Amino acid sequence: MLRKQLALLLLLAAACASHRAPAPAVAPAVAPAPAVAPDVAPAPAANRDPHGNPDVAKYVEILQSPSRVADLQVDLVVQKLALPEDAVVGDLGCGPGVFSEAFAAACPEGLVYACDVEPRQLDEVRARIHARGLHNVVPVLASTDDPHFPPGRLDVVFIGDTYHHLDDRVGYMRRLQSVLKPGGRLVLLEYKPGKLPVGPPPEHKLPPGVLDRELAEAGYELLERFDTHPWHDFEIWRAR
Repeated sequence: MLRKQLALLLLLAAACASHRAPAPAVAPAVAPAPAVAPDVAPAPAANRDPHGNPDVAKYVEILQSPSRVADLQVDLVVQKLALPEDAVVGDLGCGPGVFSEAFAAACPEGLVYACDVEPRQLDEVRARIHARGLHNVVPVLASTDDPHFPPGRLDVVFIGDTYHHLDDRVGYMRRLQSVLKPGGRLVLLEYKPGKLPVGPPPEHKLPPGVLDRELAEAGYELLERFDTHPWHDFEIWRAR
């Protein structure tokens, strides 16, 4: 009898063991998700013109502001130059293209090379000429020591408020002679020396007489000087 009871207990224990719930599986360890860095706007690239405003967007805004354009008297400059309709013009240090646009409109059969060392200035040139439907402007990315104008092709090289930005100005202007046609003209529109109510501070401009002395040293002679601008010297030179 005892043996039967023991056998029955063993059978019941085996049955219970076969119906016991399996042990829960252990989930594998999962690495925590990396923290997402907040969006941070990249710092704007520096102006490639080391002598210009480091904030290029602000610089573009200033260069084409209505007050500055009024001071430049763009239409009067174009009128005084009396450009033929097929003239080839190099706008050296063109900025956003205020003069490039005017030269292109005045020379519909010609060509304007608008050069600047800062690509974002040339982006603005492209926007201006597109808005005007002008197809005779070639934006050119300049180097600090070379405007990359085609040799011997230009009737006029115009430098507006940029001469004082050039390094080794005498050497630069000597090399620039190679892009002018025989009889080609170099046109300067440069802020007058000293303290003025507009334009850069005196220490950023050339002292009196420096521009004329440097151009003479570089091999140019003065053709004409216009007394048309209260804040600018407006001069035409040519290679001797």
